[in-house]
Order: sequence, then structure tokens, then C-alpha cells
Amino acid sequence: MLPFIVTAALFMVWPVVEAVRMAFYAYNPLRPDDIYWVGLENFERIFDDPLFWDSFRQALIWTGWSILFQTVLGVALALLLNLTLPGMAIYRGLLLFPYIVPTVVIALNWRWIFNSEIGIVNHALLSMGLISENIAWLSTPDMAMLSAILLNVWKYTPFVVICVLARLQTIPTELYDAAKVDGAGAWRRFMDITLPMLKEVLVVVIVFRTIWTFNKFEEIYLLTRGGPGTSTFNLAVYAFEEGMANLRLGVAAATGVVMIGLLLVGTIIYVRVSGFGREEKTA
Repeated sequence: MLPFIVTAALFMVWPVVEAVRMAFYAYNPLRPDDIYWVGLENFERIFDDPLFWDSFRQALIWTGWSILFQTVLGVALALLLNLTLPGMAIYRGLLLFPYIVPTVVIALNWRWIFNSEIGIVNHALLSMGLISENIAWLSTPDMAMLSAILLNVWKYTPFVVICVLARLQTIPTELYDAAKVDGAGAWRRFMDITLPMLKEVLVVVIVFRTIWTFNKFEEIYLLTRGGPGTSTFNLAVYAFEEGMANLRLGVAAATGVVMIGLLLVGTIIYVRVSGFGREEKTA
């Protein structure tokens, strides 16, 4: 266990402790010797900043819609891939493609796909008669956020599919056979057998995907750089701009500490409301 403990302490525990410590200091990386204690001043600064609250609201939109689409699509695709059909193993392998492609490659391709003038999305929509003029996907606030959400959904839905598919393959087929004998249709079998069996997996998947999505920086920054304006800022982009562009590392660290607190409280509430693990304790 020693190698794991050392690695975890070096790359996980120490950065968190250092971020918490730095949140109470004023520090400019261009003047490394000029560091001094400011107490709660960094937190007061971010809470008084309207951009922080805009970023928080946009982070909720970005995270909420991303997780909703990933969960619904992930369960639907897992149900399809769980069918016994010829060549299904090939489709399961291809499913991993978006998940293994580097984010920078996806973002650059996404910028081309959603280009307002030469993008294939506008071309396809115009060809089908669904729109009458080009849509500025990355140049208008709502469309830019939608484009970022679609990128996140396309890349990380395979993670949900893998987890759900693994659970589906462990559900006893006798349960479905008995339900069919009792006259239960496909929807009733899904609601009464499949969904309850997936509950614990979905709780874990949603918690992890929420944490990872809420903290996501590179996808939004590579795709829109937080623009147009600050319309696609989330808290990760806000922290980056404060730390790297404005050289206020203390403020950036304070933002990170707030994000940790929000995720911790949100996770505890969600797990308690979902009843995760309650059945085992009762049993």
C-alpha cells in the first residue's frame, strides 16, 4: 500500500491542503516573495463579484443538462447494447471511441463542426430545411453553452453506458421470464425490474459524473474560452482566469475551496435523498 499512499498524498492530498492554505493568502506568482495573510478577504472578493455568481449559475446549467442527457442516453444505449444481436461486440468496442479521444482533438473538431459559415451542422440543417439561415453556434451565449454541453455529452456518455451495461448483464434473466409470464410488457419490466436494479449504479455514476463535470475546465476553454463574453464561464474557468490571467492565485484557490464545499454538500444531500445503501443497512 505504500506506493499508493505516497502517490495519493503527493498528487491528491497535498494539492488540496495547499489550495486551502493559499485561499487565505494574497499571492502574485510574478512576485513569489510577496505573499501575506489576508484571512477571509479572498472569499469576500469572490462573493462580491457578480461574475462569480454568473459563473456559478452557468456551472449549474452546464452540469445539470450534461448529466441529464448523459444519464438518459447512457441507459438507452446500454439497453440496446445488452441485446443479443450479431456483431454487438463490435458496437460495444466502437462505443469507447469518444471516451478515448483526447479532449483537445475533440474540441478542435467541434469548433469546425459548429462553425457558422463552413460547419457541417449548419450545412446539414440547411439541406434538410430545418433552418433558413446559418446559426452562430459558438458566437451567441445560448448556442455556445448548448455546443459545450453537447461536446461533454458526446464524450462522456460512454462512461455511463459501460457502467450501466455491466450491471444489466448481472440481472437474472429469470426475473424477466417470470414477468413475461405474468403479462408484464416491456415498459413495466423496465420500471419494475431494470430500473430498481440499476438504482445503485446510477447513484454512483451520477455522483462521479457530477463531480467531474462541475470541475471541467478544458472542454469549455478549448471550445469557447468562456465566451462569447463570459457567457460560458463555469467556476473552473472563473478560477483559471483569476489565477492565470489576473494573477490572483489566492482568489483562484478560494474559488476552488468553495467548489469543494459545494460538491461535498451536494453529494451528501443527493446520496441521502436517493437512499443509497439504505437497503443494505435495513437488511
